[in-house]
Amino acid sequence: MTDKYIDIDAVLEAKAPSLKKKLPGFIISYLKRIAHENELNDFLSKNWKEDGITFISNFLVELGISYDVDGADKLPESGRNTFVCNHALGGLDGIILLKMLCDKYGEAKVVVNDILMYISPMKSLFIPVNVVGDKQNKESVSLIDECMESEIPILYFPSGKVSRRDKDGNIADLQWKKNFVTKSIEHRRNVVPMFFDGRNSNFFYNLAYWRTKFGIRQNIEMLYLADEMYKNKFAHFNIVIGDTIGCDSLGDMPAIEKARVIREKCYNLSKKN
Repeated sequence: MTDKYIDIDAVLEAKAPSLKKKLPGFIISYLKRIAHENELNDFLSKNWKEDGITFISNFLVELGISYDVDGADKLPESGRNTFVCNHALGGLDGIILLKMLCDKYGEAKVVVNDILMYISPMKSLFIPVNVVGDKQNKESVSLIDECMESEIPILYFPSGKVSRRDKDGNIADLQWKKNFVTKSIEHRRNVVPMFFDGRNSNFFYNLAYWRTKFGIRQNIEMLYLADEMYKNKFAHFNIVIGDTIGCDSLGDMPAIEKARVIREKCYNLSKKN
């Protein structure tokens, strides 16, 4: 029998027992289906003891994912580098970019929501941060600084959220946070802008739009990110690498403005492709 690393029944029982009692069985079955509980548990049971790089490589093979890298020659050969990218897919893009960076450098880490640390095989690839509170705890800040001070390539999704569709119908990140700029200045890191060419389904964007329109604060569309990954099964993606921005030029304007400029550079890469 396949181990249950993902257990919707157990999550509901632990987090919302009263709600679980009220939910009809077909709703719980639906939640299991969109979470791809069976498929993910099957994969996890076979790969739970793998190291991080092998784990993500096997997952991309499992989904039949392929990708190209335009401007691969622009990837720095050495030095401290922070890689920043639009958050097109909200999960699968991070796995693909980690694979690309690990293939190039032998190792890499990505700054993620600390809730993802439950994926034990990927812990070595993660720098966890608390995205709920306004302040990071000392342990989290210390870990970020330790990693930023090293030569390890670090991947940031500065928006902190998956791309959304705006009122004009364009799919793009929300405002980029300045943290990657301030940390790169502090630790003398260059910044490499990248663009990930990909998108989620219209259902995902429409759900996010109407959820916001009705003033619902909970990001219920995030329940569908696993489903969005599987909708991209056998997909081919394109990654575009931009010119490296030297750490000495990062402080030539306020950090939030520099983040905006680099975000623009990122999206301009899509137009050159």
